[in-house]
Amino acid sequence: MEGPSSIVTGNRWMVRAGGRLAVAFRFLRLAALALCLPAVFVPATAWAQAWAQAQQPAAVQTAEPLRLTASTDRATLAGHFARLIDRDHSLGFGDVLRADAEGRFEPQTIFRGAGQTPDVHWYRFDLLRERGAPAGWILELGEAYIDRLDLYVPDPALSGDAAGYSLVRMGDFVPFSERPLKTRLHATQLTLPEDKPISLYLRVESVSSITLRASVYAVPAYAGFQMTNLLFQGLFFGVLAILTLGYVALGLLLRDGALLAFTAYVASVFTFYLFSTGVAAVLLPDMPGWLQNLVVGSSAFLGIAAAVSMWDRILDLRVHYPRLHRIYAVIRWLAILSVPTAVSWTYSITNPLLLLLATLSTLVGAILSIRQAVRNPADTSARYYAASGLTAISGNTLTQFVVRGSLPTDLLFADPYQIAVLATMLCLGSGLALRIRALQVERVRAQEESAFATKRAEEQRTFVAMLSHEFRTPLAAIQGAAQMIELSGDVQTPSMQSRVRRIVETTRRMSDLVELFLSADALDQGALALKPETVPLDMLMDEALDGLTGADGESRLVVTVETPEGLLRVDVPFLGVAVANLVRNALRYSQPGTPVRVAAGLSGRDLVIRVADQGRGMTPEEVERIGSIYFRASSSKGTKGSGLGLYMTQRIAAAHGGTLAVESAPGVGSVFTIRLPGVGEPETAGAGKGVEAGPPAGRLPVQ
Repeated sequence: MEGPSSIVTGNRWMVRAGGRLAVAFRFLRLAALALCLPAVFVPATAWAQAWAQAQQPAAVQTAEPLRLTASTDRATLAGHFARLIDRDHSLGFGDVLRADAEGRFEPQTIFRGAGQTPDVHWYRFDLLRERGAPAGWILELGEAYIDRLDLYVPDPALSGDAAGYSLVRMGDFVPFSERPLKTRLHATQLTLPEDKPISLYLRVESVSSITLRASVYAVPAYAGFQMTNLLFQGLFFGVLAILTLGYVALGLLLRDGALLAFTAYVASVFTFYLFSTGVAAVLLPDMPGWLQNLVVGSSAFLGIAAAVSMWDRILDLRVHYPRLHRIYAVIRWLAILSVPTAVSWTYSITNPLLLLLATLSTLVGAILSIRQAVRNPADTSARYYAASGLTAISGNTLTQFVVRGSLPTDLLFADPYQIAVLATMLCLGSGLALRIRALQVERVRAQEESAFATKRAEEQRTFVAMLSHEFRTPLAAIQGAAQMIELSGDVQTPSMQSRVRRIVETTRRMSDLVELFLSADALDQGALALKPETVPLDMLMDEALDGLTGADGESRLVVTVETPEGLLRVDVPFLGVAVANLVRNALRYSQPGTPVRVAAGLSGRDLVIRVADQGRGMTPEEVERIGSIYFRASSSKGTKGSGLGLYMTQRIAAAHGGTLAVESAPGVGSVFTIRLPGVGEPETAGAGKGVEAGPPAGRLPVQ
């Protein structure tokens, strides 16, 4: 039978599960809205017209002339043109006229994209100016990034009574200064005969996708119809420019990879549409067409690389999904390496492939963001990431439907992705703004925790130093009392004498340990300033090795001093402690009876002291940790020590501006080298030669 506690636990679980389900349902509604977002902008009449025209029999789909009246301000040529595809690039204009006479042109009801295709497309447009309509009109063709648009216009003046054709060259391969009208898209003026149908022929060729649209404008109304599109383009580029400038500054300030990747993505989208919409042609006239294609294609590929990097860093795939991180890295490098294909026929292969990979990677990023938001409802930024990903996917999918010919190109004044990208950028920007806020909060928290930890460490250090300092008095008293007992001669029993001697030695080691700790702590805190003085090298070594003259040290130490009269400017007591630590460790960790070699000399003005033993040695990993406080190598097991000696030696060498280096290998032994640059005096008293010291009597003589 269940008790009250189990019922309460079950209720809590149901509440949490219900909350997660509610969040999940909200995201499903958000996903549905994002996927339908571009469709909101699609005029219902255009969809109905496209559906109705698709249901007509083929025999009914004829290209009737577009009738232009006095009340016509703007009219699309959709439903008033026919198309012929030249797959072999073999048709000249005369061949096209004959093909038209033979009925080989296929009437088209709507403009459809042809994608990246090497084929040449021929279009015939049929126009009829009714009585009372003006003679002058403007024909506008798009998109702006089509390479070559060759328009053949009837011109009776070319061949008398028989109508000939004049050629008008347009497209982004035509220098801007040579275009008929200096506009963002490709436009030219037409003079039409009254109440007489005419046919215009257009040859289209492009390495980029062919998504053609054509409209006829009355001359007085042309500028007014361009205003809506120009306002949208201004809003679009203004938002992207603000996001680019703002987030690049934040990314550099915070050194955050996700922000910098987002900025690169925004900048690539800005560059892509700046050139693909024809705005760059107005700002940079007479730019070569191949360069424009390179910029459009490369910005698209680099945008894919930046977007993949952004999702990689936002979701921290390296930590949470390592395999997915490697897949994203492959996609990123594929996009970067595909940049040169933007000006070759292979663009028709690399572009769709990378767009598919980009869409899939964005979809995976959106799914993982939804998962993250469901697991952690407090993470608001994940919701924005998911919304931006779904919006980008829906816009890009509809754009690809338009480019590949599955949807009419006249649905919008801009491609769906350009519209969706504004919502995508705003969602991403909001999510990253929350990310910045979270980073700032974490940084402040980390600073506070670091300050608190530093304060606690200082307090602990002060307490331990004070405690260690207070140990001196009782240790000195114990050692003094034990020495007095030993010297008094009252203790006659050998076992008692041995115990007294052990008390003396133990208290001495404890006193040395306290002194070592206090000196190391003072050096670490910078509280103990060095007091350098000028001394000969032999005197320095004499002071350093004094106190190591036990029977074992006298028989095992081999000291070599080069230039013994060379003058040094060092802190003798501290440097002596450093050398003594190395020698003491060498004697302690070497096998009994093996020699310990100490060599000292001047190399120019640099002091070099080496201490070599024949101990057990250390592994490369242990060598890297030498000098860390309290660290002891595995070879030191079974030997007494604190791990402070080498730490203090390194600190003393660093205080002199020098280094402590270690060369060691397991089973070979170790060589410790102290190198102090610039401590030797320029003028030396003389130059001696290296001499090995034999077993010393009393103090170690240095010859």
